[in-house]
Amino acid sequence: MPDPASSYVYVIADQFRHMRAGAGYCWTVELIDEVPSADTIETCLARLKTFGGFDGNAVVQINKKILHVTGFIRAIWSPYHPESGPITGRTWLACITSFITPSFLQSNEKKVEQRITDTSYLNGVRGVAASLVYVQRLLYAHWLHNGYGGRPEDSIIQLPFIRLLCSGRFMVAIFFILSGYVLSYKPLQLARKGDTRALYDNLSSAAFRRTPRLFLPVVPAMFVTAVAIYFTCYGAENFTRDGCLPKASSLWRQIWDYFPVLFRMLDPGHWREYYPPGLPHLWTLPMEFRGSMVVFLLVLGLGNTKPLYGLGILVLFAVFFLHMGRWEIFLFTSGLILAELRIYRKESGLESDICGARSAKSMYLKLLKAVGWTATFITGLFFGSWPAFQACNSLGFRNFCGLTPAPYSGNEFAQQYFWISIGAFLLLLSFEHLEILQRPFTTKLASYMGDISFGFYIVHWTMLFTVGTVIIGNCKRRLPYGYPNYSVGFFVGAILTTPFVVWVGDMHWRAFDNGAVKCARWLNTRCGRKLE
Repeated sequence: MPDPASSYVYVIADQFRHMRAGAGYCWTVELIDEVPSADTIETCLARLKTFGGFDGNAVVQINKKILHVTGFIRAIWSPYHPESGPITGRTWLACITSFITPSFLQSNEKKVEQRITDTSYLNGVRGVAASLVYVQRLLYAHWLHNGYGGRPEDSIIQLPFIRLLCSGRFMVAIFFILSGYVLSYKPLQLARKGDTRALYDNLSSAAFRRTPRLFLPVVPAMFVTAVAIYFTCYGAENFTRDGCLPKASSLWRQIWDYFPVLFRMLDPGHWREYYPPGLPHLWTLPMEFRGSMVVFLLVLGLGNTKPLYGLGILVLFAVFFLHMGRWEIFLFTSGLILAELRIYRKESGLESDICGARSAKSMYLKLLKAVGWTATFITGLFFGSWPAFQACNSLGFRNFCGLTPAPYSGNEFAQQYFWISIGAFLLLLSFEHLEILQRPFTTKLASYMGDISFGFYIVHWTMLFTVGTVIIGNCKRRLPYGYPNYSVGFFVGAILTTPFVVWVGDMHWRAFDNGAVKCARWLNTRCGRKLE
């Protein structure tokens, strides 16, 4: 029997499996979206023979499936198998300890070395964006959304670029573009290869899995919020109870009251913004769902077009959506455009030509492009700083107010969405063309926050309105120095609260976010049929 701590081995398979490797041990597998090299495959198959539990025929059978591989499966040694004996208190304690231990503190044998690819930075961008959304919720001040110069009580944090530190809506716009990018990248690759069957299978599976993937992780947050409201643990200090459901006559009734909220979020027929009571930050999920469906439809409709024609049509769609007031659909379509541009650059060899060129003319063109994309980056940050209020009276923004299209001009919130949508697209477009801008988002911290970003985003509101109110409230009372709302106690409390929010976000990611992914994939496998 091999040492259980001997890292992990790779198995090629076309579905999830549990494989006995000996008494008291089992194989547990997870899907990884990577394609192994031929050398890796041979090494893994050789290791499988030495681990026992496989005869020659089994290895050959696995080897034959290499041509039909649909995923890269990671097999990890687990020190317990249900058939090896009864569950003991020590086993439960080990499971609980493993669950509450943050993923970055867990033993190395349970980790997978993440290979940095040319799109790895996108995960880091998502993590940084989620962190800045949290900062805005933490500060929770209306005056931060005013433009500099619009009110007498102006602050330096309201200035362009600086206000990005608390521009949550701009981060949401970035989320939507990233979703459009990630959802469309693989099917667009299949479309360019002309593999119509694989394209249809990919889109069908993705559309089927999207609903449970997005909304199952929300259920635990709704449950905890309902319990907190019932026991009056929700809202205090800066974080009021405004906008949450009223306290019900019983705990069961309190929980039941959130079912209509969930059903309202699932309703694709309502395109207006909906802020769930007690969890208003989840207004983005219905938009995420509708935008995902539009992405799938566009990829399906343009799957057989020539690359340049398809790209041109996508640009027309994006401009149309933005002009008609559907800024969120513009963002998802923009993500699709960025994915199409990346595939086109790879296929045409533009990236390798630029990197390999050494002549004086090519170096001059490379410098000129770097200057142009840097200007695009700065412009994106500027428009991303657009304030929600008093923009037309604000420094730097008043000159652009007259350019706002009619569907947005009557509402300051809508006006902000128009400009930050343009800013988000320009920002990510510059990221795609300047590798130096990607580097901060490939660090371990940014990648980790990207991994837990969805769980962190879901739980941060409830955590701030429960744990945050207790910690920050007590710190403000004991350290009331400085401004009333932003005293020394507030910042001390914020520093103490943040690790708890990250910790709960980590647990939510491992238990419910990853669980929703596996559940959606299992449902798709059970309900789907293989194409002939």
